[in-house]
Amino acid sequence: MIVAKVLKRTGILLLLVLVLINFALFNYGRQLLEPVDYNLTQTDKLVEIEPNTSINRIGKMLYQKGLIRSPFIFRIYLRVKDLSTGVQAGHYKLNSGMSTPEIIDKLVRGETADYTITVFEGARVEQIADLLAREGVDRDKFLGLARHKKLDFLPERDDVKYNLEGFLYPNTYRIPYGSSERDVIRIMVNEFKRQVNFLEEQIEDSDYDLYEIVTIASLIEGERKVASEEPLIASVIYNRLEIGMRLQLDATVQYSLPEHKSRLLYRDLEVDSPYNTYKISDLPPGPINNPSLSAMRSALNPAETDYLYYVATTGGYHEFTRTYQEHLEVQRGLNN
Repeated sequence: MIVAKVLKRTGILLLLVLVLINFALFNYGRQLLEPVDYNLTQTDKLVEIEPNTSINRIGKMLYQKGLIRSPFIFRIYLRVKDLSTGVQAGHYKLNSGMSTPEIIDKLVRGETADYTITVFEGARVEQIADLLAREGVDRDKFLGLARHKKLDFLPERDDVKYNLEGFLYPNTYRIPYGSSERDVIRIMVNEFKRQVNFLEEQIEDSDYDLYEIVTIASLIEGERKVASEEPLIASVIYNRLEIGMRLQLDATVQYSLPEHKSRLLYRDLEVDSPYNTYKISDLPPGPINNPSLSAMRSALNPAETDYLYYVATTGGYHEFTRTYQEHLEVQRGLNN
C-alpha cells in the first residue's frame, strides 16, 4: 500500500516535471522565434536566395546575417507549418526587427525586393546605364544590348549608335533585384509600346514612320528647355526639312561628342558624325535620346508657323524668327 502511494506520488511528480519541461521548451522555442532586435528602425539587409537552396542552408545564412535567433527553430517552424518546400527564390529585404514567422511569411509569399529608378525625359542610353550600374546592373552588358538588340516592331539598323536609343521610355520604374540587363530592357521597351500605343493611328497618318517620329521627338526633347515650346521647335524642324535646309541643332552636336559640354565651341560644330546636323542635310540616322510622350505628341502635331530659326533667351525660353536677318537682330539684342 505504502509502495503504491509512493509510486503514485512519484508518477505525479514526474508528470509535473515533464509538463514543466515541455512548458519551458515551448517558451524557449517561442522566444527563439522572436526578433533578434526589437528596434523597428533596423536597416534592411538584402538577402539573395538562389533556386533549389535547402532550408538548412537558408536557415544558416539568415542566422549568420543576424536575422534569426536559431536556424534549428527556423527549420522546425517550416516543417510544422508544412512550408518546407514553399520558400521562393529571389532577393529579399529583411531586417533583425522581424520575427522568424514574419521572415518566413515573406519568403513563402515571394515578396521579393525591388529598387526604384527614374529615367528622366531626354535621358540617353549611356545615362540610363549609369543609373542602373548603381543598382548592380552590368553597365557594359546593358550598353552592348542597347547597341545591338533588334526590336520586333522596327526595321534593323546598322548605322546608329544604339538600336534602343529612343525606345527606353522615360518613367519611374520599380525593378526587382536580380533582374538581368535583358529583363530591364524588356520592362522599358514594353512601357514605350504601352505609352505610344494610342498614337499609332496618328503615326500611320503621318508622312514619317515610327522611327523618324521618335527621332524628331528626341530632337525636340534635346533642344527645348520649356515644355510649352515643343510644338514651336517641332515647326522649325519640319519647316527646315521641307525646304531641304540643314537642321543645325546643338543637341545633335552634343550627342556626337565623346563627352557632354556645358557650352559648345565653333570647332565642336565641325565634329565628323552622321548625327551632326550642322554637317548633314537631313534627319540624323536615329534618336539622340529617349523622348517624353509630350515630345512625341509635338512631333506629330507641330505648331503651324513659318519659323526657321530660334535662339535661347532667358529662363530657358527661345525667340523664334522667320528670316536669318531677324535671327541676327535677336542675337545682337541679346549680346548688347
